[in-house]
Amino acid sequence: MRKATNLNWTETPFGGPRRPFANRTALLTAFTIDATDGSPAAAAAVYLPLPRMRSLTVTDMTVRFGFYAVAAEEPTEAAAVAASVDALLVQARRQAAILAGHWLADELAALTAAGAGQPTRGITAVRAAWHSQTPERGLARLYDTGSEPAPAALADVCAAHHLHGLSLDVPPAAATTSRAASQIPRQRVVRALAIALIAAASAGNYQWDALHLDAVVEAAAWDQLTDPSSTPVR
Repeated sequence: MRKATNLNWTETPFGGPRRPFANRTALLTAFTIDATDGSPAAAAAVYLPLPRMRSLTVTDMTVRFGFYAVAAEEPTEAAAVAASVDALLVQARRQAAILAGHWLADELAALTAAGAGQPTRGITAVRAAWHSQTPERGLARLYDTGSEPAPAALADVCAAHHLHGLSLDVPPAAATTSRAASQIPRQRVVRALAIALIAAASAGNYQWDALHLDAVVEAAAWDQLTDPSSTPVR
């Protein structure tokens, strides 16, 4: 199984000793998951700091974020991906200010099916709450980038927010090659970053003229998302 992260405490960025943002900063957490079409499961979480009392203007070179990405190399590793996502959801739901996704309930349902037979406390709770109109006190506010103002594909929402360069996913057949498989964590991070930025802009925390997602990831995380750093984990 492959993983990539810029967080020293890989289980959570909340209070971790190595973070690309200051302690006690409110965080927006965005998730994206791929467990469809028979391809090995993959997921990423992006952690975006939320400024207090102002809207932060950012460029390709100034966006700072934390991330954790994991990708199965075999279909049998889907359960391990589900376990990682479940743990991250438990933490983010209780400690993030906003928890964002793009049709996340559907993605979680697919991941649950792929990794059946294990406890999924975080996945179950977020799936149940995702379409609720009533925020739960003391928990992260949920935001679906696919639902406002009307259901839309993520690429269309990105275009409306002047976010450029959303990479297409590697087709399942191509992902069998080593080079293609090594790119899956990066693709998940780019997609999760797009979701995080859209949610942050909609909440009034971030603004920009235009952002190029690949350039943002390259500037902030080039050393963690190149082929050598997406190391297999056994």
